[in-house]
Amino acid sequence: MKYLPLGSTDLTVSECGFGCIPIIRLPKDEAVRVLRHAFDRGITFFDTANAYRDSEEKMGIAFAGIRHKVVIATKSLLRSAEGVTGHVENSLRKLGTDYLDLYQLHQIAQEKDWAEVTGPSGALEAAMAAKAAGKVRHVGVTSHNLEMALKLVRTGLFDTIQFPFNLIEEGAKDELLGAARDAGMAFICMKPFGGGVIDNAAVAFT
Repeated sequence: MKYLPLGSTDLTVSECGFGCIPIIRLPKDEAVRVLRHAFDRGITFFDTANAYRDSEEKMGIAFAGIRHKVVIATKSLLRSAEGVTGHVENSLRKLGTDYLDLYQLHQIAQEKDWAEVTGPSGALEAAMAAKAAGKVRHVGVTSHNLEMALKLVRTGLFDTIQFPFNLIEEGAKDELLGAARDAGMAFICMKPFGGGVIDNAAVAFT
């Protein structure tokens, strides 16, 4: 396994990460075994979301005792400060931790999304407050809209950008990858196996 700095942050992560949507389909004991197996094989970056049902709870059990050895990213679809504040607290409780390595504002795809999260009492305000309080170490963003993703990178507000990049969706290679690199942002590959379109994929980012 190769390990890389996560952009300009102080985090080092495995080049291959584990997207935790699929473990919602597994019984708790089996999900914990899968997560620990991934860790034992060298994976240290695990990406989930508040909306992924019991994913965070299963991760909390799996990483009890080794929390300091893994980098946990989670995210929220909510746009208000109140909503994200609640989601941060919920994620901390479910994951059994007192800090989140990376907290991402999820699927900022349209101008209305951006206006909501950056407006008064918006989600970005809450994410930055959580960072100031030490509950969140770094703040990132995700999108499925290339034009918006480029805008998000250029704001200079985020440590990471997560965007689809695979054999089917390769739009990121022309400009987004370079823009993120120039900005010192980590590029997190979303759906590297095409969201399930490519068969026989073992481990992937969400």
